[in-house]
Amino acid sequence: MQDVDLARPMTGRSVTRALGVLSLVLAALSLGLPNIAPGVEFLSADESPVRRFFGVSQEMGLWAFLSVGIFLAGAAGHALAAVLARSHDRRLSLAFAATSVVLLLFGFDDFAALHERLAGVGDQLGSSLSVQLRYAWVLPGLVLAAFCCWCFWNLMTRLSGPPRADLLLGLALFFSGALGMETLNGVLDAPGTNGWPLQVGTHLEEVLENFGAILLLRAALRALVVTGPTPLVVRFATETLRSGRREGRPADQRAARQEMFREEAARQEAARQEGRREETLRQDAARRES
Repeated sequence: MQDVDLARPMTGRSVTRALGVLSLVLAALSLGLPNIAPGVEFLSADESPVRRFFGVSQEMGLWAFLSVGIFLAGAAGHALAAVLARSHDRRLSLAFAATSVVLLLFGFDDFAALHERLAGVGDQLGSSLSVQLRYAWVLPGLVLAAFCCWCFWNLMTRLSGPPRADLLLGLALFFSGALGMETLNGVLDAPGTNGWPLQVGTHLEEVLENFGAILLLRAALRALVVTGPTPLVVRFATETLRSGRREGRPADQRAARQEMFREEAARQEAARQEGRREETLRQDAARRES
């Protein structure tokens, strides 16, 4: 009976679609509910229950819990990839472990809003600039962003295919929101533009950050392969490795099979040669006897 290969790559399609749709729905509720009836304080007041519960700027609202959950899921996914990649490439495993810690710190920062406490440092750094930044914490944030980008770049250089593409696009989306839109919102946070323009900019910033984090999560999922359902086994997808060096192991499963076929062919050829030699010896012995 022929064995059925049940191994299939993880796509993360269902998880990323669900998180993406949920992000868009919560962003729409945060932007729409307070503006349905501007005269109703329950909906539109700055500290109204609706704004506190649905607002993307609220640290203890639904949006904050969703964002932190995405980062924690990403940290768990990268940690799992680090464990499974250890037997194939130790440096890749360390790279996944580093990005797992970075995502964990992103989640903690999103929960505690630590980056906003860098405003004092940012004001000192921005005092010599010709343009006064209202959200000055983006200046020290650039240093932290550079370190985070280095960690993810170190991982990207060791991967290929869909995981590498997700890492690149996810990082671009996340920092487009966290630094790019954050800087623009600092400009909009002024009389005349602190109404609808600032609201739209703030929501766009948060959506970009969430979508970037979702792609970073999907990158780890797409670097894994599931075999199952019985037994259910998750392993690292060696075909996503950028280098063929896997501590002396074959480059991938196809190369392993080819190596096995070559060894089997060599054994069969050796057996045929041995058979020919024995047949020649038997014929020589028969001629001598006759």
